[in-house]
Amino acid sequence: MTPQELEKLVRDKLAEMYGMNLRRGKLVIGYDSGRRPQIHEFDLISESINVVGEIKSGRCSRNNYNLALVDCIYLSKTKARTKLMVFTDKRLYGYFRMNSAGIISKDIQAIFVDPEVLVEIASPC
Repeated sequence: MTPQELEKLVRDKLAEMYGMNLRRGKLVIGYDSGRRPQIHEFDLISESINVVGEIKSGRCSRNNYNLALVDCIYLSKTKARTKLMVFTDKRLYGYFRMNSAGIISKDIQAIFVDPEVLVEIASPC
């Protein structure tokens, strides 16, 4: 399964869980010194922009941990009520939870979505 296919499965599952449509999309997260908008593409955005999130599907590594921290910086710049940092690797999720305490904004929820379960759900019987 490609990362894009996994991301779509995760997006569809979270949309079902939250009872709303979720899409990939761009949001303005700030402005530079010339008042030009700074834009970031998020993996999850609800139509109302009350839910915004990022999906990290890589394996547990220092680089993927650092990339997740950067994603959290972008999430912290949004005005969404629900900010999700979604992991599909259980080890990376655990490592992130253990090491990001006190670093990331408290309004960001780190969650784990098991891709094996999603694949089972998506597979025909």
